[in-house]
Amino acid sequence: MEIPSTHTVPLSWLYEAASPPIQYRILTDVVSEPSRDLERLSALREEILRYKEAVAIVRKQKDTGLWGGNLLAPGPSKAMGWKETGTVFQYRRLLELGWPADARPFRFADRFLFRLLSRDDDPTLLVEFQRAAKADPGLALWARSMGAQAAAAALARGAHQDDPRLRGAAHRVASDISMYLRSEVAQK
Repeated sequence: MEIPSTHTVPLSWLYEAASPPIQYRILTDVVSEPSRDLERLSALREEILRYKEAVAIVRKQKDTGLWGGNLLAPGPSKAMGWKETGTVFQYRRLLELGWPADARPFRFADRFLFRLLSRDDDPTLLVEFQRAAKADPGLALWARSMGAQAAAAALARGAHQDDPRLRGAAHRVASDISMYLRSEVAQK
């Protein structure tokens, strides 16, 4: 990231006051590569793997690769029946906390998320919409589409942007948007 000369980043203050994930992200995303303190970067990489919040997220992951038994929940909600934050949000949160995209929790989740990108009709892929979709085929189609879009967004952020399955999903999303913009609904 290139910072304009009119902006300054208070690095010394951030190194003192910020959490380890923020310090790590500053070193990897803001500080230029030649200016990075490699010893500090290595120490922070180890520290974020032990960071309390990230470890709590990892412990909640199920063997299926899912978090919270759902895909799209932004947080717990009694009304929606969500007890925990969903897979897409937890996946992205771990990435934001600086965890490497090839870590074990991501490999488990990647398997499930890539299945969402396929045309697999397995009802377990509907996750939180499984029960409701039995009675409403339209809801099942919508849930599969939303699941695939959410999976594509998470996987793209997780260093899979060059995967052809992800490119196919991006093409489908762009096609869906184009179809909508040409539809009668959009004209109203």
